[in-house]
Amino acid sequence: MRRRFGGLMLAISWCACAQNPGGILSGPVSLPPQQVQAAPGPTGVVIGTVVAQDTQRPARFAQVQLQDVAQVQGSVQGIGGGGFGGGSISVRTDVDGTFEADNIAPGDYYVTATAIGYVAERTLMQAQIAAGADPTALLASLPQVHVAANATSSVTVSMQRGGALAGHVEWEDGSPAAGVAVQALPSTTAVTTPAALRGFGNFGGNASFATTDDKGNFRLSGMPSGDYVVLATIQPGTQTGGASRNVPQFTSPIRIYAPGVFRKTDAKPVNVRAGDERTDLRIVLDLRGLHIVSGSAASNNPGNAVASGRVSLTDTGDASVTIQGNISSSGTFRLPYVPAGNYTLQISGASTQANNSGFRGRGSQSSTTPAVTFQPFSQAITVGNSDLSGVAISLTPVATKQ
Repeated sequence: MRRRFGGLMLAISWCACAQNPGGILSGPVSLPPQQVQAAPGPTGVVIGTVVAQDTQRPARFAQVQLQDVAQVQGSVQGIGGGGFGGGSISVRTDVDGTFEADNIAPGDYYVTATAIGYVAERTLMQAQIAAGADPTALLASLPQVHVAANATSSVTVSMQRGGALAGHVEWEDGSPAAGVAVQALPSTTAVTTPAALRGFGNFGGNASFATTDDKGNFRLSGMPSGDYVVLATIQPGTQTGGASRNVPQFTSPIRIYAPGVFRKTDAKPVNVRAGDERTDLRIVLDLRGLHIVSGSAASNNPGNAVASGRVSLTDTGDASVTIQGNISSSGTFRLPYVPAGNYTLQISGASTQANNSGFRGRGSQSSTTPAVTFQPFSQAITVGNSDLSGVAISLTPVATKQ
């Protein structure tokens, strides 16, 4: 049994209700000549089978992708476009692991497949490239099928089961932390996408994301072999309305790495092997080590009061620790959940015009007076083992052109 998929369709539309208000069409419908598209050229059919590499059994209802080789390679040279759309076709296998895609334009196609628990092909190649593999050789090793006009081509594809990582997230008092986003990140520095893969769509994405259940448990799957750090993310509540404009309306997420540290450089790497499962990970969320940095920004020209702007703290030793917020209409700022450490405090986009829509918005202005903007500001600060308040920032207005 195969499920058919049409890659190209002849689209004809008209308003039935205008021609027949009763909603029932009777007799032939005459369409204006310009609404009839030319018939497509000769196309081909691709049939195939997807097999799970670990079981050697058919992969039921797996997602199959055909990507035009010429378009993938063309995107490397700055022509054409890869990824989903354009020269890409998607279809699912049936209960016996087979698929059929019809109305496929002639040409050569990469054929890949993915399913829950199995590694998406681009994710797998990225991991192999990080380990030293040649990206061009990896692309050349992918299954390909040649589609000819008025002909049927066949292909067999296998999927590699990824590793799985399961564990528990809890608060410092031992209670389960429910609804926390958990993800696995490569422990090494992220690898820049090689030119050879820029046009290759990441169908299936990266499955190493999960949310803890009511007992604080999570499970990540479909992970290629490698060393990972596991990150738990909490999004604090933000204010989206209210009469007061003095309350900051943006708060950065709280990020805690396993086993319970605030910096990626302090995280304990976890080794995951394809096809294996680890169930022993534990993350403790202890927010008592986080502090509040607050202060105000003022103009060194007393006639120009600061009423908006962006403020950020970036850890000088680990750029992954960045806390962001905004300046309120009264010129104050408040950055919660800051770990102790050395930071660079930066202010940008500061203005005398209040922004009433929140951190990144373009809301209504509180005055028709022309706004005065301020030069970017940067200074080093140290956060100790308690809150840091009263940080006073003096900003310089941008000189107006005469």
